[in-house]
Amino acid sequence: WVHEVYRVFYDRLVDDADRTFFFDVIKQTLQSQFKANIDKLLKHLQPNGSTSSVADDDIRSLLFGNYINPETDAKFYDEVTDLARLTEVMEHYLDEYNQMSKAPMSLVMFRFAIEHISRISRVLQQDNGHVLLVGIGGSGRQSATKLATFMADFELFQIEITKNYTSVEWRDDIKKMMVKAGCEGKRTVFLFSDNQIKEESFVEDINMILNTGDVPNLFPPDEKAEIIEKMQALARQEGKKIEATPLAMYNYFIERVKARLHIALAMSPIGDALRNRLRMFPSLINCCTIDWFQAWPDDALELVANKFLEDVE
Repeated sequence: WVHEVYRVFYDRLVDDADRTFFFDVIKQTLQSQFKANIDKLLKHLQPNGSTSSVADDDIRSLLFGNYINPETDAKFYDEVTDLARLTEVMEHYLDEYNQMSKAPMSLVMFRFAIEHISRISRVLQQDNGHVLLVGIGGSGRQSATKLATFMADFELFQIEITKNYTSVEWRDDIKKMMVKAGCEGKRTVFLFSDNQIKEESFVEDINMILNTGDVPNLFPPDEKAEIIEKMQALARQEGKKIEATPLAMYNYFIERVKARLHIALAMSPIGDALRNRLRMFPSLINCCTIDWFQAWPDDALELVANKFLEDVE
């Protein structure tokens, strides 16, 4: 319960005073509702030999996920208690990703990165699970998403911005992505960052997909007819009792899109752009789980520095 409440509410908070207040609320609620003492309950998160009471920072070590056994087919969402083993598993996933990928990533698996990969993985397991990654460029938002997508065995979809990329190409890309999820049934993660927003209408379309799973008047009649035909065949295959009307079939398509398409938005909090977009397009907040990429902690910076200086004579 503590972990889920932290992921849903705590990750949305932006300043330390609120975080401290939230931790106190959790402490009191555990005592009053669950009759549990936070120090006993989360004792295992503290460093060995620590005698102080559990603090907010200790809860960083509270991780849940279904990725700890890469070899098994049946994956269970459970607490990850062995952080050293977790680091090994993440490095194993990263090696596999780099062997298969055209653009390998050189990442240092420090705890901060693992926390974010874990959070993104959690959201990708949910139907209609979308994530808003807020952080400055270079804080690891895209790398974390790529690795989490690979770990979940989903397909990553990104657009390529060129000089002549307009809303026509954008709409074509959106169609491709929706057909992939809805007709082909591929679980897809659409990674989109704010430096790819050439026109504000892009954000409007994403807002619609987050909210309803569809963009109005996206498919012309001939393409829509094709989708409806595919859906009729699929409904027969799966023995679904759905009316064979075009409307019911298109709704079935949108249902499949919602269940299989996940959107990861990488946004930067610098300037007013993010604030204005969130005000204009509320679904970016309401329909997404938020993950703030804060400044890297010292242990992370040291690990990265050591890794880069390994080969220096």
